[in-house]
Amino acid sequence: MGIASSDGVDFFMLLDNVAAEQAHGLPSCPVLERFARVIEQRAVDMFLYLQDGDRACLQMAIGPFLHLLESNLLTAVDPATPPGDTRKLYLYAVHDVTLIPLLTTLGIFDHKWPPFAVDLTLELYQHQKSKEWFVQLYYHGEGQVPRGCPDQLCPLDKFLNAMSLYILTPEKYHTLCSQAQATKLINGE
Repeated sequence: MGIASSDGVDFFMLLDNVAAEQAHGLPSCPVLERFARVIEQRAVDMFLYLQDGDRACLQMAIGPFLHLLESNLLTAVDPATPPGDTRKLYLYAVHDVTLIPLLTTLGIFDHKWPPFAVDLTLELYQHQKSKEWFVQLYYHGEGQVPRGCPDQLCPLDKFLNAMSLYILTPEKYHTLCSQAQATKLINGE
């Protein structure tokens, strides 16, 4: 492959190249094709090692988005919100390296690198009789049971409670980032 044995291997870069070539029907290096699954697994392993399941890492990676999601959901279910002020649809586009922490936080990461153009859908429902709110989650078109939820149709309060461990307000996020930057300056990094 032209990589010297003394050079480190960047599995993220290798995986990105292999995935892009496959997604766009481009020819690929035969060696890379043969080791595509190994490359993917090493990239996943490296990513998980860097996160180490650490709540603080997941908060920094996805906490502000979860805050926004929580805010949107609570606005949608608030009876004081005028009907015309509630959006019916929110769309977000992210890279795979943002999606993995979100999938991990949701408790649905399958230890496979997300394919190009994969979708993650969160639907909000209200029971007609009880008026209770529920969420339903789909990843790559398949129903999922999020962390802290008893079933695919999850009570909104249980879903938000499970996500609350990872939510960061923008203010808290900036405070944590400032502390990290100050620590680097003090340590001479």
